[in-house]
Formats: sequence, structure tokens, C-alpha cells
Amino acid sequence: MNVYFDVDHTLVYISAETNALRPGAHEAMRRLKEAGHGVYVWSASGLTHVERVVHMHGLAEWVDGMFDKDPRVVPRPDFIIDDDWYLVEKWGGYCVSQYKAVNEADGELLLAIESLVLGP
Repeated sequence: MNVYFDVDHTLVYISAETNALRPGAHEAMRRLKEAGHGVYVWSASGLTHVERVVHMHGLAEWVDGMFDKDPRVVPRPDFIIDDDWYLVEKWGGYCVSQYKAVNEADGELLLAIESLVLGP
């Protein structure tokens, strides 16, 4: 499967003082890759923003591609992880709560991939 992660409020919380990666991001991507899935990151904020976040937080080793959030993206998403329920309904996937403050106890990314990695 091609799994797409959204950036803002899904993978990271960014403010004037903070650029924090959501807990579990490294492990979630690593587990997806080990299970044979494609891992992609996209954002409506553009490709440059995606690249900056992926490299800043050390995610590049697990990421197969980075994109602007475009409905014509190739490869097509099979499963998205996003904080926007409308997009999750449209594409299929898992809607996480918005990551709007640093929370070391957050485990939503790992919950999101659980069924994909372990299977039904």
C-alpha cells in the first residue's frame, strides 16, 4: 500500500517557538517500510515545506517520496494519515486529532498504522 502522511498538525506541531515531531513518527514509518508499504509525505503548504520537515526531523530514510498535496499525485494514495476528516473520507485512511501542542504521550500515529502493519 502507498501510505501518505500529512505534515501540519499530523506529523508536526509548528509555532513561532516550536517545530515538534509527533511522537511515534519514526517508529510508524519504520514499521510501514519493514512491512513492505510505500511511505510518502505531502502537504498543502507545498513541497519545499515537506522537504524541510522530513529532513529536519530525520525521516528521509523511510520516505519514498515527498509531494505537494495534489489530487493527481502519483503514486495514488491507498491510505492517508491526516488531521482532516474530509480528506480521510475522500481518500480512505485514518484521521488523527490535530497535533497542536507537544505531547510526549501521544500515540496516534502508531494506532493509525496498527491495522496496516499487523493486518486484519
